[in-house]
Amino acid sequence: MRIELPEAALDFGRVADGALRDLGGVDLARSAESDRGAATRARECLASIGLYDIDPRGGLDDAVAAAELCRVGGSHAVPFPLAGVLLRTSAETPFSLVDARHPIIDHARAAETWTAATIEGDLFDAEPVAAVESKVAPFAMTVRLRPVAGGAASVLDRRLGLVLGAYHLLGIGQRALRVAIEHTKVRKQFGQPLSDFQVIRHSLADLSVGLEGLDLLCRFSLWSTFTDTSPSLVDALSVRLEAQRVVKHTLRTAQQFHGASGFADEYDISVLVRHAQPGLRLPTDRGATIALLRTAIEEFGFAGPFSPAEEQTAR
Repeated sequence: MRIELPEAALDFGRVADGALRDLGGVDLARSAESDRGAATRARECLASIGLYDIDPRGGLDDAVAAAELCRVGGSHAVPFPLAGVLLRTSAETPFSLVDARHPIIDHARAAETWTAATIEGDLFDAEPVAAVESKVAPFAMTVRLRPVAGGAASVLDRRLGLVLGAYHLLGIGQRALRVAIEHTKVRKQFGQPLSDFQVIRHSLADLSVGLEGLDLLCRFSLWSTFTDTSPSLVDALSVRLEAQRVVKHTLRTAQQFHGASGFADEYDISVLVRHAQPGLRLPTDRGATIALLRTAIEEFGFAGPFSPAEEQTAR
């Protein structure tokens, strides 16, 4: 497996990053909580750079472009359901993974109807019902699920839903790290910048290593999505679990470096932390992800450099 992304995907990511930065970046997410027009501006911006020309199901090349767009969108906390629209089942029907017991979709207001699926494969039509009254999920809405008779979500759709969600979290984590680095360079304590303290440098280095590892795992999981012919979700669940772990730790540490100001919306880290919560919690929190991964490993095994047969031979 080559770990380098195609240059075309990187160029697309740079174009998307520039377009979203020109639109306001994290400021757009900040304003979207009181201005519904912000989501419309985000959609128009993304459409202008080719959002609706990408079909992640069509092959690895398109999937890589979709993943890079989700990563860049996450880095700006773009107030738009990027992964859902990329995985749309029709021109006006986005796709989302849900927990059927507590069906909630982030940015559900973007469409009148959704196609929803559980990680186990149950398929539904979904209709937004009411906003979730929570400051940590400003765009989340409960949805009404109607089972699709005889329908089941494909393994590919479920894998892509999990992997693109991990890329979105990766982008949020990468931006949080940059924000933390910038803040520690200008914030002074005991007469010197925080970045001069060794413990701060070590913490930032640890965050960087964690995100680089997550980046590589995201790339592997996306490649595995199109090369693994089994119905296993082990790789996709693994990358979701790692994204939940790494990005939660990155956000918590970056916010801690900001002190009390990390909870003020004037600072980007506060916006990033809040807008990351649906991605960290939906459709599964970390505990539920672990349980699903354990079940998947028991059923399908976990591919690694040493298979059980090779271990026996080595002994």
